[in-house]
Amino acid sequence: MRILVLAAVCAAMVSPAYAQSLKFQPKNTAQPIEVSADNGLELQQEAKRAIARGNAKLVQGDVSVVADELIADYRDDNDIYRVFATGHVTMKSATETATGEAAVYDVDKAVLVLTGDPVTLVSADGTVTAHKTLQYWANERVAVAEGNASAGDTQQRQIQGDKLIAFFREDGTSPQKGKKSASINEPRNRGDINYVQAFGNVRMKTATEDIHSDRGAYNIDTSVATLDGNVRITRDKNQLNGGFAVVNVKGGVSKLFASAAQAGQPGMRDSTRVKALIAPDTKPGAAPPVDANTTKAKQ
Repeated sequence: MRILVLAAVCAAMVSPAYAQSLKFQPKNTAQPIEVSADNGLELQQEAKRAIARGNAKLVQGDVSVVADELIADYRDDNDIYRVFATGHVTMKSATETATGEAAVYDVDKAVLVLTGDPVTLVSADGTVTAHKTLQYWANERVAVAEGNASAGDTQQRQIQGDKLIAFFREDGTSPQKGKKSASINEPRNRGDINYVQAFGNVRMKTATEDIHSDRGAYNIDTSVATLDGNVRITRDKNQLNGGFAVVNVKGGVSKLFASAAQAGQPGMRDSTRVKALIAPDTKPGAAPPVDANTTKAKQ
């Protein structure tokens, strides 16, 4: 028998502005979180922990988490602040789907951390895949993938690297036709990936070329990629070496330069927006004591 709980400890709501993002909303709003499971629900009142086992599911509006087992930690004021998921994990919203073998979701920070081989994040404009970890920061609209990671658009054009940072538009609008793409520090305006940075053993393939470099970036809106550091372009049996390349992935036209300065562009570096990512552990331990008057869980 399926067990369903509309728990007071889970009171929260998805507001329309965030309905397309992998993000649960904080308390003091109208719509509850629904928790269901095939093999039972355990409430540990002293530890302030709820455990759902067997095809467990947690739903709030159009955002859901499904796994073999779900563990939800909550505060004295009946506010869930962290969810652990293990076994065949899938987190979905109206436009995004993330999958892995284990996950933890920090409700206060709106941060999802997935582990597995592979882990994936799919949006309307592209897919990010990795073979170690994938972090998704809903408030910042950034995903960080590590471990032989790759990201590509709907036309199967991909950029690969040891680490990828994917930037998303905000919900609600799409890019204006003919308008130049925004810089990576400007907000995005739809729930899709539109810019990817890659670091370490970077590789891109076009219809005619195989390109390797130390760092790279791919603008999905314009289909233009920039590759920086020890660039090697292989075309048929020919190889070109340089320090910086600009590649029109859609049109298959590449320009090779000695350096980014020669190309009149800044060199690639890690974005300041994601300089200090500190992700929670995906393995649940004993539920820590939490002050009901605090607004964030103690880590």
